[in-house]
Amino acid sequence: MDSEMFIVEIDEGVARCSMNDPGKMNALSLELGMPMVEGLARILADEAVKVIVLRGEGGNFCSGADLDLLGDNLDPNFLNQSMRTMGEVIHQLYHGPKPVIAEVDGYAVGGGLGLALASDITYATERALFSMGFIRIAATPDMGTSYFLAERVGLTMAKKIALTGDVIDAEEALRIGLVAKIVDHDAISEEVMELARLIARRNPQALAMTKQMINRAPHLHLRDVLDVEANVQPVMLLSEDHRIAVRKIQEKWGEYLKK
Repeated sequence: MDSEMFIVEIDEGVARCSMNDPGKMNALSLELGMPMVEGLARILADEAVKVIVLRGEGGNFCSGADLDLLGDNLDPNFLNQSMRTMGEVIHQLYHGPKPVIAEVDGYAVGGGLGLALASDITYATERALFSMGFIRIAATPDMGTSYFLAERVGLTMAKKIALTGDVIDAEEALRIGLVAKIVDHDAISEEVMELARLIARRNPQALAMTKQMINRAPHLHLRDVLDVEANVQPVMLLSEDHRIAVRKIQEKWGEYLKK
């Protein structure tokens, strides 16, 4: 499953997806955007894929919209169609059953930030830089950034970042909860893949339900969350996978916390 601009490698249940247009800092151009949409659609439908890793080649994650498509070159019909198409991708990454890990090196700007925020876990290198960016070109948030940013860092900090267009470095991103961990750029790909393989070994139904429950919980009342848990947990505890897992833990309890 390959294209020149969007490279997909599947190994041990992990789909490693690389945006590959370094000359444009992996901007969301026609050349990259459509292969990405098609590639992610296939991955999301592939039962062999348990975890998705999203990354960029050439020292940057994604610089957002291709500026050659904006300004004087803007086509309103193309704009509407492309935003709806990319919006569906964002929705599927966030709400779909497969955990998504973003591996951010260099710039994650505008729509690129949206891709990083749509992930379940975001790792960054020490040279990662994040920006909403939209306000700098007299535009408003898209690719889900107005939803995800406040969810990640809180409403007040999200407004500051969005209204100023400030660039956030890796240390600040970690401090405010934008990313989960900073890893040296020489080691991040290996560490992200280790994390992805670990998650891919977990029960896929439990992964999907856990992701869905945690995503929904902040938007529900506590009583509703408890009701969801009470409905879902019995289904999982009555499964054969659960019984097998418990027997394995009982047999090797001393090794459990090392897994």
